[in-house]
Amino acid sequence: MFYQYKFWHSLMHPAYFTQAVEQGEIRGYKKRSFAVFILFLLLFIVREFWGMGTESLTTLFASNHPTEYYTARLLSMVGVIAWGVIYYCFHYYGVTYLLHLLTDIPYKWIQKVQLYVMVFLLIEKTILFAVFYAVGYTTNFSFFSLAPIAQQVIDKDYVLFAINQLTVATVLTIIVQYTFLSKWEEWSDRKALLAKIIGLYVVMAIFIGMISVLPLQEWITRGLG
Repeated sequence: MFYQYKFWHSLMHPAYFTQAVEQGEIRGYKKRSFAVFILFLLLFIVREFWGMGTESLTTLFASNHPTEYYTARLLSMVGVIAWGVIYYCFHYYGVTYLLHLLTDIPYKWIQKVQLYVMVFLLIEKTILFAVFYAVGYTTNFSFFSLAPIAQQVIDKDYVLFAINQLTVATVLTIIVQYTFLSKWEEWSDRKALLAKIIGLYVVMAIFIGMISVLPLQEWITRGLG
């Protein structure tokens, strides 16, 4: 059985798509997954070129050190590209593997579903960057999360950064993953599946919230020095 992969059609027909993944070969999937990967890298490169996350480097330019500034920007670009690859691989391969361990659903089946997650993340990050570009500045917290509101009553940075990871894309991810993966689970196991998916993203958010407050850049600089 051969199934011609069409992103939106497959998204709207989860039962048919999961049956096709289980029984046959998906044509056109690799091209679309590669296209999403390239779009991710382009987004990271454009954000870096615009200056997102490079605020600390402007002091070099302002203090009349153009050579050091452009060298730092070049190294920063290389680092961003590497981070873009790591980010994509973690969500596309790493999260897929974690879900495989939690559910025993074949890795390749879950990976087909995970591409939807990557597109949701790409769309959310693109919209976020477009707004930042329009207003001319960035913020620490995404308006797609509840972190900006929580900031009014919570002053713990690690809590705010954890909340910041739970965005609209996260909600869509949980819905899509449960909708598709539940087709491969027994009815009695579906509540446990939902709990595992939600728990995974909560744990990830807490972990990222904790490391977000660490002075990693300062530590790296000291190590290199």
